[in-house]
Amino acid sequence: MTGLVRVLIGRDIEPSWRSPAARRTACAAAVAGWVLLAAAAVAAAILDGHQHNTPGGAGGPGALGWLAVTLAVGAALPLAPRYPLLAWRIAYLGVLLTPLIPGENRVDTGYYTVLTIVYVVAGLRCRQPSLWWMAALTLVPVWLWTGPDWVYPIRLTIGLAVLTAALYGIGSWRRDRRRLAVQTRQTQQQRELNAVLEERARIAREMHDVVAHHMSMIAIQAETAPYRLAAKPGGSGLPEPVHEEFAALSQAAREALTEMRSLLGVLRSPDNSNTAGPAGPAGPAAGEAELTPQPRLDDVPGLVASARRKGARISLQMPDNSKKLPQGVGLTVYRIVQESLSNAARHAPGAGISVVIEETERSVQITVQNDPPATRQPPADGTGHGLTGMRERVALLGGQLRAAPEPDGGFAVRAMLPAAGAEIVTRR
Repeated sequence: MTGLVRVLIGRDIEPSWRSPAARRTACAAAVAGWVLLAAAAVAAAILDGHQHNTPGGAGGPGALGWLAVTLAVGAALPLAPRYPLLAWRIAYLGVLLTPLIPGENRVDTGYYTVLTIVYVVAGLRCRQPSLWWMAALTLVPVWLWTGPDWVYPIRLTIGLAVLTAALYGIGSWRRDRRRLAVQTRQTQQQRELNAVLEERARIAREMHDVVAHHMSMIAIQAETAPYRLAAKPGGSGLPEPVHEEFAALSQAAREALTEMRSLLGVLRSPDNSNTAGPAGPAGPAAGEAELTPQPRLDDVPGLVASARRKGARISLQMPDNSKKLPQGVGLTVYRIVQESLSNAARHAPGAGISVVIEETERSVQITVQNDPPATRQPPADGTGHGLTGMRERVALLGGQLRAAPEPDGGFAVRAMLPAAGAEIVTRR
């Protein structure tokens, strides 16, 4: 009975439109239908009035009364896009109760046409059992007013049954498509989130190697500073509080280094890391390859030379690294160039590639651009996580990245990194 209650007094749920344009089109079509129906009804009323020389002819229904009822029933059309159940109720009451009005026809084709239209609109949005209750109620005026023979009601019943089955099938198909679209969107969002988490874990492992080196140097310098200072000519030894200060500094640095190594062990553990799997183009998977020293900006020429040995045509322009950059910025530059070269080799094999790295006082500009492929290539397999990883790295340094096709058919990756990237990460 829940379906019957919903059909009779239930609230219309606001429909979900594919786009604002689709909603405007449906509303415009509904209003246009009502305008056409109203114009036809007014014309018929005027013609009837001329024929009888009075608004209500003696031999037929009152033209003005019939016009009012027709406009009221036709009002279901503009309501159908937003309130389909309410529109069906209005049209249904018009078909069911109008024959009770003295002088009205028992069967008005226009009313049944309006009822059929709003029934289709409502039926596409209703699930069973509401749809079956609507069909059953719609048959009541069919069998009540289209007699006395059985032929016409049976024909209308068969036609309504076929229409209801079609509405059920179409509605189920649309709902399945919406569910599939939602699941696909959620899966894509989860993949993107996993890619971000994987890249963040990888960045953490790489930055550990960078920070651990500096922490080791701090510990060593703090331990040896008292002896080096006391060994200077004329040195008479350092006060005991200074020795204790250097010892505390060395101890704090060693404790921080121990905690960082413990964290690195968790990140590199296959049981606790989401990065296990085949090596991606931006670097090896979690494993022994990540135990090697992390690459720097000075390693970009070697990366380009390795790609050239594999047959790639690459031109490289970069400074002599006269400016001292934070190692985290240099590592990010290397990874961006590495991923961009891998993408170019995958999607545009044989195309020329240009790598340009420019340094200013406050930023580092990276541009990796490839020419259009010589021949049309089928879509390459890939997850798209490479670009996600690059964006995550650049965002962590407070930079900007743009990766998009070029007007000539090529592809370009452009990134800007602050030269003091390590300081920006600290503030974030």
